[in-house]
Amino acid sequence: MARSLRLDTALYGAATLVDRLIGFILLPVLTRAVSPTDFGLWTQTAVAAGVLVPVVLFGLPTAIVNFYSGDGVDRRRALARLAVVPLALLALAAGVLWPAAPAVSGAVYGDAAHAAMVPMMLGLLCADAASEFALAGLRCAGRIGTIAGAMIVRSVLRYAAVLWLVHDAAPMADWFGDYVRVQAALAAALVAATALLLPRPGATATAGGPPLRTVLAFSAPLVALALFTSASAFVDRFVLVHLLGLDAVAVYSASMSLASIPSAFYTVLGYTLFPTLARCWQDGRRDAVAPLLGRSVEVFLALCLPVAALIGAAGTGLLPLLSTADYRPPAAVFGLLGVSVCAFGVYQIVLYALLLDGRSREVLGLTLGAAVVNLGLNLMLAPPLGLAGAAAAVALSNTLLAAWAARRVRRVVDWRFDTARAVSIAARAAVAAAPLALLNALAPLTAGRALAGAAAGLALYAVLEGTRRDSSLRGLLRR
Repeated sequence: MARSLRLDTALYGAATLVDRLIGFILLPVLTRAVSPTDFGLWTQTAVAAGVLVPVVLFGLPTAIVNFYSGDGVDRRRALARLAVVPLALLALAAGVLWPAAPAVSGAVYGDAAHAAMVPMMLGLLCADAASEFALAGLRCAGRIGTIAGAMIVRSVLRYAAVLWLVHDAAPMADWFGDYVRVQAALAAALVAATALLLPRPGATATAGGPPLRTVLAFSAPLVALALFTSASAFVDRFVLVHLLGLDAVAVYSASMSLASIPSAFYTVLGYTLFPTLARCWQDGRRDAVAPLLGRSVEVFLALCLPVAALIGAAGTGLLPLLSTADYRPPAAVFGLLGVSVCAFGVYQIVLYALLLDGRSREVLGLTLGAAVVNLGLNLMLAPPLGLAGAAAAVALSNTLLAAWAARRVRRVVDWRFDTARAVSIAARAAVAAAPLALLNALAPLTAGRALAGAAAGLALYAVLEGTRRDSSLRGLLRR
């Protein structure tokens, strides 16, 4: 099983890396091709659609993995039955939001003048929801390699469409509809491919798994969980858009895009870890869960912290280099967002044990508390401190969320967060970031200086961390 988990992680990790790399390349293209206001529209549209995706999916991707990862179930029939739920919710969302486009525009973009973007946001919502539902079917079937290939193809085609559409520097409202249509076509192709690739049920397969009522009862708390998680993650954007406008949101979103690069590590680990934990749970091998959690958290921190430290040390020089001089946030923003990403990654990994133990309502309470804390801190800190205040709010709320989740998980499995090990990794990451921080402080960064500083920092970290006897990096490579 450990070997299968490592292989799945490597495959999905490679696909995620390609997706993030292409998205990273897209950042300088978009920020230079469109105005800050249009880039703010782009990010707010993506954020609004992303917040609604788990709502219209009704938590079913997680439920699909939880109930249909084992053998003996007709996954095709089960998914066809479950698809009725998101289709109905999508129709409901369109029926409510489209007629109220001016009000929705005011809430999302801070101005009712952008109401024409709302139908396109709904189109993007449909495409993203269909893709997530299809990938959940492949995920429960263990087709991680297929998912990785689909992700790479979709990323390349999606971003190629953006590059083609923005070449004449037209206003975003003139070409974003074409981008949504490309997204819809890719989603339809993925759904069709999933229907063809799902393995045919054996002779002993049940008709469609557990009753629909059971599946919906499991997934219902996850809807609120996902909504409050999204609210906690993105409330800063909505506060800033009303306080400072789309241009400020554009700078903050670009900063978040850079600071969120390390989030790829917990995305990869979580995506492949949860099906493995679910199989352990269903097979009655709960003693295997704690070692997997502990190892995953340690590996995540060993990979995430040095990258977050490098970005925090030189983000103020890197972002203008990648975009334009308009994108220059306060120096504290990158360090605070790095703390937020690391803390949220720990939370995401340990969360799975709570969900498998049926503690969805308890997790919901944690997430609701974090969302309320984040909103309150944003309202307190963003008006006087601007972007730095928003970053401080999300860093503190995510740290509290991770600490609460780590404490709660002790009731489920025999695992404790290794604070001393985390501090040790963080100290080595801070030392490794020093060369790049020095280069950024001495003179404006160039591409060559940034690459040299990052390479020196990563090499130094590899020596500092890799030479330890209990090094997570050595263990990861050896296995």
